[in-house]
Amino acid sequence: HELVFPTYNEEDLLAILEQRIGKKIVDTKALQLIVKRVAASTGDARKALEITSNAVDKALDACTEKWLEEVEADSYPLVKMPQMMRAIREGMPTRHEEIIRGLPQAAKVILCIAVSLGKVWGPTAAVSIATLKKYACQATQHAMLDEASLGQITNLVEMLMDSGLLTTDHDGCFNFNANDHSSRLCIAVQLDDVEIALEKSLLEESSFYRSLVDYVKREC
Repeated sequence: HELVFPTYNEEDLLAILEQRIGKKIVDTKALQLIVKRVAASTGDARKALEITSNAVDKALDACTEKWLEEVEADSYPLVKMPQMMRAIREGMPTRHEEIIRGLPQAAKVILCIAVSLGKVWGPTAAVSIATLKKYACQATQHAMLDEASLGQITNLVEMLMDSGLLTTDHDGCFNFNANDHSSRLCIAVQLDDVEIALEKSLLEESSFYRSLVDYVKREC
């Protein structure tokens, strides 16, 4: 006899993690990121727990013993997005190049624009959906995304987030709200990794995407 049951979804994994570690130790956005990544791959709660534990270890390694003894309530959460991203890269290595090649063309354009803006403006820069659309339309000479609504651009951003190519929070600085088109996102957490993947895929294979990146760098 076999008992077959579905893999854990995002809500299940989040509930398991919060039951084990509470809602105080790990930043909410970091928890949402790990459950989204695990739910999209294996749905294995053990993997989510393992990677979260690794992120906690990384945060503790960065703290001094004296700081831990004197830590106050307002010092939480201890684990933020950078530690979680490093733990995910170690525990769930991703072939960014393969993911990028499988994206729809409009999502590839938004990714090129977002990464370029993040690189030019620096690790603390925030980019709005409207800004992404403006540069995408200008760079493609209104050939592709001119008729796209802000809601459609937002959907593309969420697709890139679900693929692990964009993250919208850098050390708790910005919180992205998909229902707010003026909401801003910061992509610096794993910018270097994704930029390298872009170089090895789209920018190496197509002059079209290279021209998008060059345009943004030139205009900025």
